Amino acid sequence: MFVERAKLNAAIWLLLGLVIGVSVVLGLNKIRMKEIPEAPVASPTFIPGRVMNITIDQSQQEELFAQLHKFAEKWRYAIRIRPTDLSGIYRVDMWRSDIHVGGVYDDQYGELQLGFSDTESTRPTPAQYFEEEIQDLRNFMSAIPNSTFTFWTPPAPPN
Repeated sequence: MFVERAKLNAAIWLLLGLVIGVSVVLGLNKIRMKEIPEAPVASPTFIPGRVMNITIDQSQQEELFAQLHKFAEKWRYAIRIRPTDLSGIYRVDMWRSDIHVGGVYDDQYGELQLGFSDTESTRPTPAQYFEEEIQDLRNFMSAIPNSTFTFWTPPAPPN
């Protein structure tokens, strides 16, 4: 009789401990979920901070890519230039914690279009940083013979 009663007490304490443990874990998860802010939803109307068009002679493609790598190294961007599925079209991406630079180079026309934007739209980068880096990119592009460089602020391109 005493053994049966000890088993019953042990089972009750075990179940009570299990119920308390589950309640504590569920309560902590609810608290944690309230502490974590929701991730911002990407805005479909998000536009780059600055856009630039660079035109070069098609024979200068390797020099263009070399100058982009030098620019990325100076400003500590990670860089990737890769061909796309479309013939003669290259995707250009440079990024770091505050700014992303993305664009497309068309080797048929020798045209590169790049957009400078904030890496996170919730943490805007001051305009002076865009301006300074764009001016420096212009200096790098001036090393390429017969290159042209224009930049503008969205939403409207230059006339």
